[in-house]
Amino acid sequence: MVKVLCACASGSGSSLLMEMATKKALKSLGLLDKDIYVQHCPLGEAKGQYKNYNILLVGKNFVSTFADAISKGANVIGIVNMMSDKEISEAIKKSLVLEKLGY
Repeated sequence: MVKVLCACASGSGSSLLMEMATKKALKSLGLLDKDIYVQHCPLGEAKGQYKNYNILLVGKNFVSTFADAISKGANVIGIVNMMSDKEISEAIKKSLVLEKLGY
């Protein structure tokens, strides 16, 4: 199962849209519903939860907020257009996380 956490400042607007786009992106990469687990939350909450996910998606301007997590091996991906399933699928593909997970 691929577990993705989408985070934005407040955890309700942009991250919810990113969650929906991420589900679509993962399906376009060949994953089935049963292999996808995507949630959204505020940035502050993501700092404590990222370890429970394979990928943390945030706005590109928030990536540096997770420098410590990145240094510990977390897959933090910055997105410019949070509603673009195409941008999200390309970023996930480029990260090679799916290959590492056997997808």
